[in-house]
Parts: sequence; C-alpha cells; structure tokens
Amino acid sequence: MDGLILAAGCSSRFNSMDNAFKKYLLKVNNSNILSYIITGMIKTGISKITIIASKISNKSKYKQFLLNSIGKLGIDFKNFKLNIIENKIPKRENGYSLFLGLNAISSEYTLLSMADHIFSENIFSQLLMNYHKSDILLATDPIHLKDPYKLEDATKIYGLNSFITKIGKEIPKYNRLDMGAFILRTKVIRNLCQEINLNTYKFGVTNVVLLAIESGLNVSYSDFPNVFWLDVDNSSIYHQLKEFFRESSNLHPFGLNIKNVPVIRKKEKT
Repeated sequence: MDGLILAAGCSSRFNSMDNAFKKYLLKVNNSNILSYIITGMIKTGISKITIIASKISNKSKYKQFLLNSIGKLGIDFKNFKLNIIENKIPKRENGYSLFLGLNAISSEYTLLSMADHIFSENIFSQLLMNYHKSDILLATDPIHLKDPYKLEDATKIYGLNSFITKIGKEIPKYNRLDMGAFILRTKVIRNLCQEINLNTYKFGVTNVVLLAIESGLNVSYSDFPNVFWLDVDNSSIYHQLKEFFRESSNLHPFGLNIKNVPVIRKKEKT
C-alpha cells in the first residue's frame, strides 16, 4: 500500500501575502505538520509516499527539507521513497490533486491523508487494522465531543451500519465528521476521478466519495471517538494545535513523543 498526501491548497484563510506560504509546514514542536503526517504513515509500514503540492520552485530542495524534518522525528529514511508531484492548477481543488496522485500510484490500495489534518493517535495504523476490502474506508469522528471543532466548517457524514450514505458540508442530517484520512481501492477510485475530471473543472474529494456512493461502491467508515484531531484551516486553529501539542503536554501528534525518540541524522559524504 502506498501513501498519498494532498498538499496543494492555497492556505487562503491564513491571509498570507507570501505566495510560497504553506500552512502544512508550520512548526509543531521541533518539526512541522506535514512531517508528522509522513512519519505516521511510515510508522504504519508505508515505504512509498506521494505528495501533491503546488508552487514548488525547487523540488529537490523541497524534498530534502521534508526528509530532514522527518529525520528530526527519529525516522531513518534510507529505505523510504518520497515522490513529489506538482499540481500546477491548484484552483481545480483537491479532487484534481487526488486524480494526479492516483495516476502515479500502482499499489492496489492507497492510504490517503490531507496535509493539514493532525491527530493525537496514529489513526493510519488503526485504519489498516479495521480495513475489510472496501472501495473507500473513511476515518470518522462520531462527534461525541464537539469542542474545539467548528461544525460549520467540517465535512459532515451520515453513516449507518458501517456504510456512508451521505457526505457534504451542507447536509441537514449527519452523525459523523470526516477526519481527512482514507483507504482507497486505487484503480477503482482513479477511474471515478477520471470520469469527473473529464466533465468538471473544479471538484473535491467529497465529490469523488459522492460518486462512489451513487455508483453503488462499498463506501464505509471507521469511527475514532477518543482521538483528538484538528483540521488546521486558519491561524486560530494553528494556535490551538500548538497549545494542545505543546512540549509539556501529554498529547503528541500521532502519539509520537519525540523526546523519547533518537534522532536519525543522515551521514555526510566524506
């Protein structure tokens, strides 16, 4: 199973005047949001990850920065492959990024994550344990605890008996929230993306999930009621993230307590 991270958003809610600003590179402890996500996937057993990003002036430098960042989390990236693909039309939204990513993946299944969602436990490994050959398996929050989430900004889901029947930000009846982590049957979902791509300029991952439901595919969910998580949409949520995952906290991104992890440093050439 390959990993795929969608990181081509414009970070417009941060009101940055810098076109190179990428919210997923914001600092968390001594690393950054994206590097924690990559590390969570590696800890799950993923050895190849594709990142879809936008506005990359130097792909080699960008890649080395990320490798150095995950090295700070104690990861030996010697047997790990990181593939960077640039989305040159990010305004086509994250469904198009998903399409680009799946076109580059040959594994039967894909572990998908948004680049700005962070969790207090490694839900990737738990998703794999709960996986039963669905076409789409989505990590969900059964919203037992509503704070500190802003429900109006969240993608809502109505699920019943492990299956998703409705998804969207505006659906009137819902009982779960989309946590931004998925397992996809690569070829099947790639074909759906291709179908939408031929007919629609802008489309999101939610549109792909909706088409999967309408097509009668197996679209299921796995609940994570006790996992703290944040979708880092703006500077206010980023401040919340820093507060909850401060160095003195008992909570750690993806359960990684980096204080107790030896740092792996790449040997310099002599």
